[in-house]
Amino acid sequence: MKYTKRNIKYYLYSHRSKVTNTCNYWYETDDAYFIAERPTPAILRHKPRKTSEIPSPVIENPWQNWESDDIQQITTAKGLPFNLLKTTNGDIVSEREDIALLEAYHYLIENFDISRSFGMNTVNRWHKIIFDEIFPFAGEYRTVEMSKDGGSEEAWTWRVEFLSGLPQLDADIKRVSGTDYDSLEELCDDLAKIMADFLFIHPYREGNGRLSRLLNDILLAKNGFPMIGMDMKEKEDYIRRVQAGYAQDYRPLAELICEKVNEKI
Repeated sequence: MKYTKRNIKYYLYSHRSKVTNTCNYWYETDDAYFIAERPTPAILRHKPRKTSEIPSPVIENPWQNWESDDIQQITTAKGLPFNLLKTTNGDIVSEREDIALLEAYHYLIENFDISRSFGMNTVNRWHKIIFDEIFPFAGEYRTVEMSKDGGSEEAWTWRVEFLSGLPQLDADIKRVSGTDYDSLEELCDDLAKIMADFLFIHPYREGNGRLSRLLNDILLAKNGFPMIGMDMKEKEDYIRRVQAGYAQDYRPLAELICEKVNEKI
């Protein structure tokens, strides 16, 4: 069935149990079960499993904002969003994201026409390709404020109003993807601006870092340069360079991109 914002959380619906005259509705996360409200009639018809036994092990509902109609609001206490893997373990989700990203690289290398100009509509399709089996909001822009508290330079809040920068980002991607560069330095300058602006805007609920580096790689490949996305975060001051770009100082990130490209040439 097609899941919508109103019923996607019932993806976790497991079964119902009837004790005396009381019917409980059980949901599954991490191979354990918790009680929540009655599913919609459509869900009950779709998965009408019944049991007279209480499932085990039983846990408290691990999902915050469970009642929200906006699926992006539903998270664990640590901020992991609702996912189709039925898990609250961020390591499991991250591992599946890495695998899906590698699969997307292979798919795009074989199928994407790098000769044409493209914009954010294409990037949205990449997001859906990568995350469609992981998150119910794959290919959609975020609807929530997000923050990262790394204790130092990684601390940051991405407000919803940052999304107002998407039209300019779209225009920049179309311009750069439609340009043939003779100079690596000039290309790196433009890539640094696109990557930093992309990460400042943070278009998606999840996957912004991965998408920004994939985008960077596709634009490098269009101009005959090697892909470097898998190496970018190895640089210990990568975050500092990105955040310098938030203040429109793109030179540190441009230097990193050029450095990584030259290492592979």
